[in-house]
Amino acid sequence: MLYGHAMTTPKRLSADAWIDFALNVLAREGAEALKAEVLARRLKVSRGSFYWHFADRDAFHARVIARWRETMTEGVIASLARHGTPARRLDALLGRAFRHRNRLELRMRGWADHNAAAARAVRAVDRRRCRYIEALLREAGIAPARAATRAQLLYWAYLGAALGHSQLAGAQLERSVKELMRIGLG
Repeated sequence: MLYGHAMTTPKRLSADAWIDFALNVLAREGAEALKAEVLARRLKVSRGSFYWHFADRDAFHARVIARWRETMTEGVIASLARHGTPARRLDALLGRAFRHRNRLELRMRGWADHNAAAARAVRAVDRRRCRYIEALLREAGIAPARAATRAQLLYWAYLGAALGHSQLAGAQLERSVKELMRIGLG
């Protein structure tokens, strides 16, 4: 106790908590909302908590971008390993890609329009995702040149759906994934 009053410990957030919160805010509102003062107010902590973990806004943004890359690309790819065959992994990937609303994907691409670090990350993610799809197709027996072309077409279909705010469900999702599988695997 200090001067007869119970001391309260200020709420402490980890760097990961800041980054997770930022990704949610980014998905809902866009990169303009990723400001230390705004986020601190919403988290009900001081701005000092932000600067305890991040040297500045650019360092924070770099960590948010890195988490997006890890979660939305490497994490997805790792989760597909349990599906066994290349065809099953592709089917799971396509089902996941077209079932979700992709708001975070849209916001990240919007951010990339005016942020060099986000733009570099988006380009790197696009290359990584296409290479992964191409590797799945090659592993399934598709010739390398065809696999590269088909991977690009499948990825463009995903981007088109994401940018068009499309979300498929039920029979429509199943038909679309089946047709994309036919395009990919022949």
